Amino acid sequence: MGYAKKALDLAVQTDKVDEFVDQVKYFIENTKAELSEQQENLTSMHIGDPLRVQHKGRQPNKYKSCGESQRKKSKYIRDITNITNKNCKEVVESQVDKKRERHCKKCDQPGHYAPRCPNA
Repeated sequence: MGYAKKALDLAVQTDKVDEFVDQVKYFIENTKAELSEQQENLTSMHIGDPLRVQHKGRQPNKYKSCGESQRKKSKYIRDITNITNKNCKEVVESQVDKKRERHCKKCDQPGHYAPRCPNA
């Protein structure tokens, strides 16, 4: 931007403002013509959004190998305790779902994980 300001100041000092304006107009017209020629030569490419989004994990239509389990493991196990009452009848006291506890992979005890195993 400094060159344009200097050129305008010099044009004002030497009373050649009309010549300076003509040169600027000529430059603008030439650059517009060059840009229009370049745009005509370019082929427009429109890139849209992808048709399908690829999700993480196994695809739903993929066959499972024989090593993969057929059903998901249940996270809940049922606690069934049999108690005999006074009449010697067996009664199922509770069938309450309890969440299975996570356990250490190194010592197979619940309450901690492998990185913090005290037995290691």
